[in-house]
Amino acid sequence: MTVRVAVCARLDAHGLDPEGLQAAVERHGDDVVLVDDLCGDEDALGSLVAGAADGRVVMAVCPDGPSSDEVRARARRAGLDTGVGALRVDTIRAAEIGDEAGALGRAAGVLHAAAARLSALPTSSADAFRLALPAGHISRRSLLSMARTSYQPVAVVGQGACPGTAVCGLCVDACPVDAIEPAGRIPRVAKDRCIGCAACVTACPVDGAVRLPGADLVGFEAQIDALVASRPGVRLLVACRGAPPVPPERLSGDWVSLEVPCLSIVTPGWALQALQAGAPAVAFRGCGAACGARAPERVEPRVAFARDALEAIGVEHSDDRVMVLFPEDDEETVVGGRGLEVLAPREGSGGPVQLREPAATASVMAGGVGVLRSAGSPLGVVSVRADGCTMCGLCAKVCPTEAFRFDEGPVAATLDLDRDRCVACGHCVAICPEDVIDVERGADLEALGTGLEPVKRSTMARCRRCGEPIASSAMLDRIRAMLPDDPGVMETVEGLCLDCRGR
Repeated sequence: MTVRVAVCARLDAHGLDPEGLQAAVERHGDDVVLVDDLCGDEDALGSLVAGAADGRVVMAVCPDGPSSDEVRARARRAGLDTGVGALRVDTIRAAEIGDEAGALGRAAGVLHAAAARLSALPTSSADAFRLALPAGHISRRSLLSMARTSYQPVAVVGQGACPGTAVCGLCVDACPVDAIEPAGRIPRVAKDRCIGCAACVTACPVDGAVRLPGADLVGFEAQIDALVASRPGVRLLVACRGAPPVPPERLSGDWVSLEVPCLSIVTPGWALQALQAGAPAVAFRGCGAACGARAPERVEPRVAFARDALEAIGVEHSDDRVMVLFPEDDEETVVGGRGLEVLAPREGSGGPVQLREPAATASVMAGGVGVLRSAGSPLGVVSVRADGCTMCGLCAKVCPTEAFRFDEGPVAATLDLDRDRCVACGHCVAICPEDVIDVERGADLEALGTGLEPVKRSTMARCRRCGEPIASSAMLDRIRAMLPDDPGVMETVEGLCLDCRGR
């Protein structure tokens, strides 16, 4: 994928040397071009990608430059992918927190990381947008010319390996505005209600089953990796697109920002993975009470869990390493002032950043001590009373992440559990006919990373006529307890499969 970084020459009016920035980004190995008026010239985007059908552009714009809506509209007019053809970066805001001498280096790192994200993003589908008219009065000419319409990204559900509503449905539960409906086998998105918050992207445990243009986790993974690698020791500010800037004096140290559609997309794994990758601290900036997606209700317990998780694996000063900053609190004291060492990589947790839950959190927490119980956990703590389990296998059939595995072998049936995969959806609890499964949000740290754990094993009874399996001995014991004391009935149940009984 061809990605070009375009730098607006007007950045010098905001105290940033455009030519110096161009040179700094080029040192990261990116293709960079300086544009006289990238912010104001609506035709500049088309000329930047002329002749490159698969080209994409990172637009390093001024604070008063085009909005994300305007950038999408320009991309569409230039013949680019509406969702990922161009990515807007407010270069001043993205790198303004820290000492003045490091501003150019921070800005260059942000643009390099944005290019890495844009390169990793998949192509947008045509049905992933809805037309939106501006609020207030609109003239007839503007309406007919479509000059002031915008293309709002909306979620597309049911892609790839989506297990469907009956088995999963986690995206339905996650949507804060009820825009995802459990209609039919695959959930349906009501485009007129979708606000593009990306809460469903995070909630979906299947890679690629839910898509929102520009908000795929693979892009943010590449961006965080590049940010941390390009600027060792820099702190990460994950900011909602609609949130006001953090007052620079509120945060101490060097920070670079990463823009997301809404803090609803953030999970504990975002903080844990960024810290593990080399960022000394992570802060989340949201809209606060003004959030239409109710993000504070989600992010605050998730931040609390991330702090508890850090303490559980022996990391001190967790309140300085993971923070949430809302506009209502901007008058409070400076945060992030403590000198923090970069975390040493934990055994088995190396490699690139991964944000798909529950693996994002489980991979960092594995090997800790104790059991955490928290509403903000992306994982579940599962307990099964094995003596009451009849090995029916229903729990495995409805588990959307294959945390439960059931196998009917030629000799025995086995039920196993992978605690790293449990997302506490509760489907297994609801379907268990014997009521022997309990799940609560949290994490059993000592069980994480240990692979499949045997829950129960039961020998298989086989048909005396054809040799096909009939049922596990545990299931037959349950049937025997339910039926009247009639040896003839049980002899048939235990000795013949359904087909042979019919014959």
